[in-house]
Amino acid sequence: MMRLSKLSTASAIVLAILLFLFCSGIGYAADSADQSMGLSPVEFFFVFVAICTVIGVVAVLGGVGGGVVFTPLMMGFTPIDSFIIRATGLVVAMAGSLIAARPFLRRGLANIRLLFFAAVPYTVFAVVGALLAGYVAASAGDLGEALIRLILGILVIFIAFLILFGGKKVEYPEVKKVDGFTQRLGLAMSYWEESMGKVVNYKVTRSPVGILLFCGCGIISGMFGLGAGWAMVPVFNLVMLAPLKVAAASSKVLIGIGDTAAVWPYIMRGGIFPLFVVACIIGVVIGTSIGARLMFRVKAQFIRWIIILVMIGAGVKLVIDGINKL
Repeated sequence: MMRLSKLSTASAIVLAILLFLFCSGIGYAADSADQSMGLSPVEFFFVFVAICTVIGVVAVLGGVGGGVVFTPLMMGFTPIDSFIIRATGLVVAMAGSLIAARPFLRRGLANIRLLFFAAVPYTVFAVVGALLAGYVAASAGDLGEALIRLILGILVIFIAFLILFGGKKVEYPEVKKVDGFTQRLGLAMSYWEESMGKVVNYKVTRSPVGILLFCGCGIISGMFGLGAGWAMVPVFNLVMLAPLKVAAASSKVLIGIGDTAAVWPYIMRGGIFPLFVVACIIGVVIGTSIGARLMFRVKAQFIRWIIILVMIGAGVKLVIDGINKL
């Protein structure tokens, strides 16, 4: 037991060191790419594969999506254009979601009816958010860039505190009454719960409120390239009262649906840099696989604290950058 504890602590410390090396070194790496002494395309590719592998590992262990860690860190510590970073952040979130979607759907853990219901407002407003991002980038110039950084910094700090002080999630919420609108939609389903060895039947409620909240989640995801799992899980679980596992699985699949549509306005405005996107996707996928294996050995609570601190640091830097640009 003591040996396992030491292994967990050592692994967490190594990951923390890698993250902070990232924060200090990535700016140099990206700056070098624009100078005569810069990185070759091959070096650039492998640098970002390595960086995003670390992001993928830490995101899985901390229980957050890769896009939530990727976008603020890249915007806070690299000179890469923020429009490209946000576009890539959507692709990163989408890639992680699509990998997880198959087993969640096959096992019935993701509620397909709930997905059809939530996908419409989330996808439509994720596209609206992406179009707004393109409009701001094209017409607002330096002022738009400053406002994007300022708002994103505040949002990232809010997310960090939400992770830290977020409301208690309920594994199996009790639905006392289903409103008429939700009843007509027929969103109730069931899934096989392996830990209990039985089928869990559940209902959801408050779908009108859910529609409004999913519209907000979509705007945030499309505008800032974050992915919105951190917001959609509480909507499913605490507002609509879906079981926690169903909320997490449905949220993960929904990101893949909405962000697949939201990335197109970025593509049409030239926001996708293939060398950067491919490197980031490969890194996050590798990191996610490694993180899933380390989950049983590393103390995830410690990694969660690292993520909170790094996100607060990145958020503060984005706020300062935004104020300076203003």
